[in-house]
Amino acid sequence: MAPRAAAAATLTALARAVAGQARVPAPAALQATARGFANTSLDKFFGGPPVQTKRPAYTDTDSPHTDKWLQAEGAMAPIDYIAQVAPIGIHGDRVSCKSKGACMELYGERMGLGAPHCYYQLNSTTPENPVKCKYCGLRFFGLH
Repeated sequence: MAPRAAAAATLTALARAVAGQARVPAPAALQATARGFANTSLDKFFGGPPVQTKRPAYTDTDSPHTDKWLQAEGAMAPIDYIAQVAPIGIHGDRVSCKSKGACMELYGERMGLGAPHCYYQLNSTTPENPVKCKYCGLRFFGLH
């Protein structure tokens, strides 16, 4: 075999190998290309309005969350309602929402929903200096 014929045979064999390994595009990919969705051109991203605009962080129409209680006429803030409840006396050294005489017994099972189960020590508490639950705001003192 002449060198030129050998080179041509090698190129032909290489072309056959590459053609055999080439992947045929899926019909869905062909349809997407035909519709213009699979266009690899970046021209459509540089012209015209932006694809997504950002909303300003705060506008004049927005109001803080607490405004509905602080500026409402005749309505009390939830913390003011809780402050009207007298401190609750508990027979024991500690209290939690499930203690006898505490939140769930007085106000029902739904009282402590969403709050973790916390215990508070009542050793040095009095009606004038109660311990306050950091989740529901109720105040407790020990009856010794």
